Order: sequence, then structure tokens, then C-alpha cells
Amino acid sequence: MTPLLRKILVLLGGVALCTTGGIGFLLHRQSIDDEEDDLHFRNEETQVLIANVSGAEISLYRAGGSIASATPVAAGGLSFWLPKGRYFIQASRGGSSLYYPLQLSGYHSGPDENGAFTVTIRQVPREHPPRLFPMLPAFAFVPSGWFAFGDRQNPTERHHVWLGGFFIAPFEVTNREFASFLNDSDGYANAVNWSEEGLRWKQENKTASTAGMSVRHPEYRRFGADALPVTWVNWYEASAYCIWLTRRIGGGVWLFRLPTEEEWEKVARGPDTFDYGLSMSVSDAEFNLYNWHKNPDAETPLMDQAHTLQAYRPNRYGVYHMSGNVKEWTDSRSAYSVGSRAGSAAAKEKLGRESGRVVIRGGSWYSASTATLYIPFRDSFQPEHSTQEVGFRIIARRLP
Repeated sequence: MTPLLRKILVLLGGVALCTTGGIGFLLHRQSIDDEEDDLHFRNEETQVLIANVSGAEISLYRAGGSIASATPVAAGGLSFWLPKGRYFIQASRGGSSLYYPLQLSGYHSGPDENGAFTVTIRQVPREHPPRLFPMLPAFAFVPSGWFAFGDRQNPTERHHVWLGGFFIAPFEVTNREFASFLNDSDGYANAVNWSEEGLRWKQENKTASTAGMSVRHPEYRRFGADALPVTWVNWYEASAYCIWLTRRIGGGVWLFRLPTEEEWEKVARGPDTFDYGLSMSVSDAEFNLYNWHKNPDAETPLMDQAHTLQAYRPNRYGVYHMSGNVKEWTDSRSAYSVGSRAGSAAAKEKLGRESGRVVIRGGSWYSASTATLYIPFRDSFQPEHSTQEVGFRIIARRLP
């Protein structure tokens, strides 16, 4: 609305108040609303609405350059306006916290129809997924809600995606876990765990996974030890492992599978909406946050859980190594180019299957530069491909 038109409305409102009070009040109220909206436009603000179903204690933070540099922001109730930036909400109740990302890119930039950003805060699920071994860490919970998916440096690509809540393993699947699949008579050898495509591969090939590496193998200490992430595992094998795990411990209630690309990216960005697993850049200050130094002769190229707990930190969801350590298979076929996230889910699935390739994300210990650690960076391999730098982690969802 132009300033001249606003003045006319204010004048008309004043005249009308003198004659027909009701109409004048409406015009005057409209003028005030327009002025407020104009202020939000100039300040590049988006309205944030919080539906606190759980009754949790709400805290708002502005995300910083790294995991350690978030700053608190006074929210002012359950409805407020924020200028563009990266924020997150912490909802605390009963000694636990859930985190919700708020990526705002300007005026009315939220995913709601009116451009607002609604966050619905629910209770932490009472039931958590079972684990293959009791000593494995509990799954981390990622609550439902919107997040910004895609490369922020490409304005035509970035868009909000809504995902339901899910659990994810805080670490990659280890050699010990995968060896249980290999050695179980109802596991690797059972055709029921394999897709039709994977079964054809299996009938003509043997596994090269490090989970089957002999202790006498010269690379056992570096790659084959029980606690290390399994590598040299292809997508068919990773998918079959998930089916076996669902049958083995799911109890008809829990589904285990590889994360979709969207699920993986939401976890990797964390509620801070980082460009890398724990930061917005990888300069000298963030260099040691990630296991990514390309050194084929390193004594310990991979990090196991014990060393990770000593030397690294998780993101706010409680998940480690979303950038670095090993590249990770997703459950998404390579349906589009590196620079595009466009297209419907059905169209991407069709194109992905035609391409025959599967998306890999996250960079690894073998990365020669930080480029592959950049969260939007997409790599893709044929599903039968395996290398010393590729592993996987799993998510869990409770079946209806």
C-alpha cells in the first residue's frame, strides 16, 4: 500500500468516525493493520506461531556460526515476529528437550499459506525403538515439523519440507551389528530380506563388507574391528540389513530402514540449520569438529563410538558424524541433479529408478576437501557399488 493511499484511508477513517462510527472504526483499524504489516515488510519479518500441545517450557535461540554459539532471544508469548535468520526452539519438559528449526528468509517466508511459520510442540514419545544389542546407544528422536531443505546458495532450490517425527541411530551401523546379519541363518542368506533387484546381485556376488574381515587381515585394525562403522557395504546389503532388523527385533511394531534424503538432511542440519554438521563453515576454528582428513595411511581413519565420545560432539538432536567419518547411503534414488531439489515425490521416484543410482550424503574420512562435507552436496552411486568410505545409519518409525 502506498503512503498516499494510507493517508487517504486514515483521513476517511477520521471523517467516518464523526458520522458513521462503525465504518470509521473499521477503516481506522485497517489502516493500523496496514502500517503494522508495512513495518514487518520493511524489517523482513515472519510471524511465528507456537502450538504448545505438550505444555513444555519454551525457549527461543538464534543459531550462530557453530554448535557452541547460539544466543537466547526473548520470544514474547506464543505468537511473535522475527526478522530473517536461523533460529530454533527448545521445548523442555520432564528433564528432556525437543528442538525445532526455524529458518526464515524474509517477509512472510514461513511454510503456512499466509506466510507464517507454525510450530506444534508435542510430547516426547513414551516408547523408544528396541536395539540389537543392549550396549548400543538409544535412538535419538527428531520431532515432526518443517525444515528448510536444499542449498541456501541457490534461491530457486531452497524450500520447506514437512516430516513426521522419527528416530535415528546416533552412530553409523558397526561391523559387529552387520556381522550379526551376516552370521544369522535367517539373515544375509535368507532371500526374504532382499529386494528382487538385490537378490539378483547377491546370487552372483559375495559381500566385501568389512564386517566379514578376518582378524588376521592386515587392515582389520583400521577397518574390520567390531566397534568401527561397517564399510565396503553396498546399498542392496544395507537395505537387506534393515529388513532383517525389522524382522529380528521390530516385533511387528517397529520399522527400520535407511533414511530418505529429506530425513537425512533434516538430521544433518540439526535445529540450527547448519551448512555442515556442526557449523556454518569449516575454517581453522571448526577444523576439528569433523573426521574428514584424507589420509589413506592413517592409523585410525575411522572413529568408533568410544573415540567419538571422547573427541567429538553431537548436534542438538544427539547425532554424531553427519559430516565426515563415513559417507552414508540414503533410501532415495538419484532423481535430479546436484543443483536441483525440484519435482514431486512421485516424479523423483520414477526418474530415480530410471537412473539406477542411489543418493549418498555426508562426506567421509577420505574427503580431500570440505566440499563433500557441505550438507546439500549430493553424491550418487550404483546400488552395487561399495568402497572403504561408505557406510550407513538407520532410522526407526513406529508402525500404525
